Amino acid sequence: MKNNKKMKATTITLAMLLTSSAMLAACSSKDNNTAASTAAPSNNAASPSDSAAPSEKPTGAKPKITVSIYDRNAIPEGEGTYTDNRWTKWINEHAPVQVEFVPVPRNNSIEKWNVLFASGEAPDLVMEFSNPYMKELASKGQLIPLDEAISKYSTNYKTMIEGNEILQKLTNFNGETYFFGRSMPFTTNQFIMIRKDWLDKLNLQMPKTAEDYLAVAKAFTEQDPDGNGKKDTLGTTFHDVDFFFQLGQASDELLPMSMISSYHLSNDQYERTWDRPTADLAFKKALYDAGVVDKDIFADKNGQKAQQDWINGKLGIWGAGGLESATQYTTYESFKKNNPDAEVAILPLPQTEFGQFAPALNPIAQFTAGINATAKNVEAVVQYVDWLMTPEVQQTLMFGIEGENYTIGADGCPKPIDPEKNKKELSWNGDYQMMSQLGTMGKCVDYSNQLDPEKPLDKEYLSLVEQGRAAYLSADRPLTSEVVLPTTLPEDLTVNKNTLKTTLTNIYTKAIVSGSSYTVDQAMKEAQNAWEKGGGKAIDDFFKQAYVDNKDKVIYTKDYYNFLTK
Repeated sequence: MKNNKKMKATTITLAMLLTSSAMLAACSSKDNNTAASTAAPSNNAASPSDSAAPSEKPTGAKPKITVSIYDRNAIPEGEGTYTDNRWTKWINEHAPVQVEFVPVPRNNSIEKWNVLFASGEAPDLVMEFSNPYMKELASKGQLIPLDEAISKYSTNYKTMIEGNEILQKLTNFNGETYFFGRSMPFTTNQFIMIRKDWLDKLNLQMPKTAEDYLAVAKAFTEQDPDGNGKKDTLGTTFHDVDFFFQLGQASDELLPMSMISSYHLSNDQYERTWDRPTADLAFKKALYDAGVVDKDIFADKNGQKAQQDWINGKLGIWGAGGLESATQYTTYESFKKNNPDAEVAILPLPQTEFGQFAPALNPIAQFTAGINATAKNVEAVVQYVDWLMTPEVQQTLMFGIEGENYTIGADGCPKPIDPEKNKKELSWNGDYQMMSQLGTMGKCVDYSNQLDPEKPLDKEYLSLVEQGRAAYLSADRPLTSEVVLPTTLPEDLTVNKNTLKTTLTNIYTKAIVSGSSYTVDQAMKEAQNAWEKGGGKAIDDFFKQAYVDNKDKVIYTKDYYNFLTK
């Protein structure tokens, strides 16, 4: 790789970035969970050669640390591995530390983390998107409190966190700071797409209610919408259905999209409910009984079968995460190659008796890292975190090298020179940016700035992004998780809950696939009995009291909407 001194752009100092972060935090407060997406720098973004100390190569021997990196099995041929590639080499050339990367499979990261910690091989810097799992590690003493380390060793991060009340609350656990966080733009994440051309062909309207959704899914399955004379299409999947009923994305749950946790605010009490899981189960069972979802839907653990059915033009309603990302743009590109005449629209979540909600969104604040309790050089780890959030590093990891990967456009934002080159060299490196302070980087952070409206495919995808923001980013359609608690279950209750999760999941699955032989009423009665006998009441009581005891530290997700820019 050519030296980053070839890069140049309008300089923006770290202080300016941190000031903008503080101003953002001063406006109000907000947050959420899930996954990160690719993004871009501000129209005044710095280049490595313009900024001062962070781009200077350290003198003398650099301390060595170990850092996790997600392995998504998505690196193009010839680009190396997640632990040895052009970006790991660039990091080790310019960082103040020598980094050994430890791969963690993205699809089963928790399982891998458990093995790494049990064997004593977990890295110094733990980078993980699952906030509940990170809290679990902290509660077990496997992560260290960070207040002293930040105070003694940090400059960049310390300045940023001092001006950001939301991140202060979010990264605090049981009264101490345990996690490193970052500011984020409040954007879409989870989404549902629908074949609008199929709606038009069958003279159907966009479904507005759950009942409409089922009717459309039946039509897509039974009325030959692709016109090939065969009954070989399916209506939908279970993706995002939990969100229809104000479920999913619970702050205490390791896996989002779960029917297991159903805690909601009622008269300023945080209480468990059973009406929403009941309605959710009944709707999934109705979809399954109608034959509008794949009969082997539970075998499709990672959604790859559903995605392939969508790409092949055999699925009418499909959803995933990362609407504003290169990953889903690539999926749409594959879809259009196979279905060039297809017309797609973003579907707002249908309304149910509980209201109308948004699916999981990208939060304005997110914690992504912690320090292993066995780390021998905490100072070096903090130095690396500080370095990752410097403007030059953020821009380089995000956009590559000016003149090779991008040029500065008329709006001041980096624009790809060759999208295919960037797809090979950049599209897979987002997880090296888990400490990038995207919320401080202005308008160029939008993925849409990487698309060219003069290109037909880009223009279509830009329209989908706009539809997604209109459908999901509204206080009128709030997030289903109403609060984020600054605590988690103690270990004994966590063990109970994990056991109960397995039990209830098996009950719900049985109800969905068993037809009339095992009804929703039977399943819910069995589920509630299992919850009570398995210690569920103690779990419910814990969360109820945790809300009462931590009201000054609780984050209310309704406040996220105060950060929306029009």
